[in-house]
Amino acid sequence: MLNLIAGRRHQFGALVLMRGETFLETIEEGGMAVVIVLKGTATVTRQRQGAQVGLHLTPRRGEPVWLTTPGTYCVVAKDQVIGMRMLRTGGEP
Repeated sequence: MLNLIAGRRHQFGALVLMRGETFLETIEEGGMAVVIVLKGTATVTRQRQGAQVGLHLTPRRGEPVWLTTPGTYCVVAKDQVIGMRMLRTGGEP
């Protein structure tokens, strides 16, 4: 993951993963993340605490995935992935 712009409440970065690599994104209360896959295939999962996987999706290329529920999300590259990611942190501005 390459950080392109890091502000006080927002981060904008490039998501570049080789096949099989993972990227963990933690969203705090009041925050959100947007992931857009431009090339390749990836899956996004989130495990509920002490339970099975609560979210498992494979985003289509070019369509944004909005992650709004607090927790840790895992992005796994099925093949080489190039994309973008925007993170807004929670809390006071």
